[in-house]
Amino acid sequence: MIRDPKAYVTPDVWEREVALLLRNPENTRELAEAKFGQAIAYLVTCGENPDLLMGPSEQVDEAWHSFMLDSIPYHHFTSRHFGRYIHHVPELPGTAVGVLCVTDDEVTRDGHDPRNGGPLVLEQTIRAIKAAGFEIDPDLWGMGNAADCNQCHAGCHDSPR
Repeated sequence: MIRDPKAYVTPDVWEREVALLLRNPENTRELAEAKFGQAIAYLVTCGENPDLLMGPSEQVDEAWHSFMLDSIPYHHFTSRHFGRYIHHVPELPGTAVGVLCVTDDEVTRDGHDPRNGGPLVLEQTIRAIKAAGFEIDPDLWGMGNAADCNQCHAGCHDSPR
């Protein structure tokens, strides 16, 4: 059975987050809904797999940023479903890990996760989301399938720079 990202937020929150994504003129309603749905699938998978190193694509990260900055619904979502806050650890220039979702237990005192995921993080993330029962929108993950992302240089979040 395929899990529906809409089942994890109220209809009001869904509409609000889609409307916030529509502030970006490049997003159509269909694209905004797809991005937010993939962000929810990603976050649910992160929350259910706290020991797994995961990172989003740039497209999914846009929706995660938007949701996270709408802090009250985001905090309620993470608390309700996981009993903890899912932190966002952004990529710094010259690092190999990329954007991560981590819980309080994983964050070191300086706010960075010490693990080095390298270019396989995106592939691992996609496999985990699929294994969790969610559909993957390949257009929003920067590739046709996970294996194609290991060495791509345009459009993949974990692409070498």
